Amino acid sequence: MKKERLLILLGILVALIFFYVGLNKWLESKPESAPPPVVVRPAPPQPAQPISPPQEEKAKEEPKAEEKKQTPPLEPQKPKEDLIAQKIQEEKTKEARKEVAKQEKQAEKQKGEVKEYVIQIGAFSSKENADRTLEKAKSMGYRGEIVNEDNFYKVRVRVKTDDPKKVLAELRSAFGGAIIKQ
Repeated sequence: MKKERLLILLGILVALIFFYVGLNKWLESKPESAPPPVVVRPAPPQPAQPISPPQEEKAKEEPKAEEKKQTPPLEPQKPKEDLIAQKIQEEKTKEARKEVAKQEKQAEKQKGEVKEYVIQIGAFSSKENADRTLEKAKSMGYRGEIVNEDNFYKVRVRVKTDDPKKVLAELRSAFGGAIIKQ
């Protein structure tokens, strides 16, 4: 069994070596290609502005001065920078839209309907433990009651809120557990 595994591994090793050598020869035989040429679009010529009669005389008097000046070479346009600027602008508008949507959601939450929920914060076999838990809930500002159900004293509080998850998290952190009953 060990000899078979060794032969299989040796065969795989030989195959990998031949593959590596063949790949190197193929890459060496491949001609190196130059990067593609960069195409620069020339700027469109600006239309000639009509010359008023007083400017025509000045233009006739000073043609030599203009001929002496050498025109600077045309600067190629930079379309990449324009594309980058467009992308940045698009991203800014997307972020602004997201921010507006987030603010709208927050406004909807604030305008949300205030409902009354009954949240159970404990179930005890002894009445004393239920009383202590109810007193703690009342000291936190909740109004509640103890219900005797299924041989347990269940402490339930009534809460009016538009965000029950927040209240539930607060009660769970204070009492270790809480569930919404209705």
